[in-house]
Amino acid sequence: MNTRGAGQRRTAVRHSLRQMQRESRLPVLSISTSRPPLVGMVAVLLCALLLSACSAAPRGATQAAWSDYLDTLGRLQAGGAALEPGGAEERRAIARFQELLSDLKAPDFAARVGDVYADDVFFNDTLKTLNGVGEVEAHLLATAEALEECTVEFVDLTASDGDYYFRWVMTVRHQRLARGEALRSVGMTHVRFDAEGKVVLHQDFWDSTGGFFEHVPALGWLLRRAKARL
Repeated sequence: MNTRGAGQRRTAVRHSLRQMQRESRLPVLSISTSRPPLVGMVAVLLCALLLSACSAAPRGATQAAWSDYLDTLGRLQAGGAALEPGGAEERRAIARFQELLSDLKAPDFAARVGDVYADDVFFNDTLKTLNGVGEVEAHLLATAEALEECTVEFVDLTASDGDYYFRWVMTVRHQRLARGEALRSVGMTHVRFDAEGKVVLHQDFWDSTGGFFEHVPALGWLLRRAKARL
């Protein structure tokens, strides 16, 4: 193997990564020259793909999602609280929402989605922004099908003038994540109901990187290294 040529290629790749870092404002992972050239080149390629993905469209998509959330929230808040605070319909709406999401693998899950979410619901779980109960149902069913376990334990609820903040602990399990061990993460969901007690706004606040992506093979290692460099 031409070690001089391999060294020149590694130098060129490191220069490209530093240029990408300056453009995306993300840290560049250091590549050890003591590793075998092939391993080093694979690691560099994975880093390049990750940095390229993070520096392009997703950042704009995230800003658009936040803008949509704030616009929807402002419109709904202008109409005031749809349910009487402390009333029976409010209690039933809260119970339906918690019961639905407590277990995405429940046999009757699909049949109950339309009872909980309004036709024109705005939904964002930090992974996707969806509009309409049909999109929400398809997304939740696909998520449940992809996982061996997906449960949510609701531990606290705060309500203020029609805004409801649910604090929860989620447990997911998949045989290819963390060697099949259960993964737990914490988060919060901001909800607003309509006059029928159905959810018209669902906005999650959740660390999807720590709760999911860090446990994906190869990608998880890169993310942990990047976070360690911050």
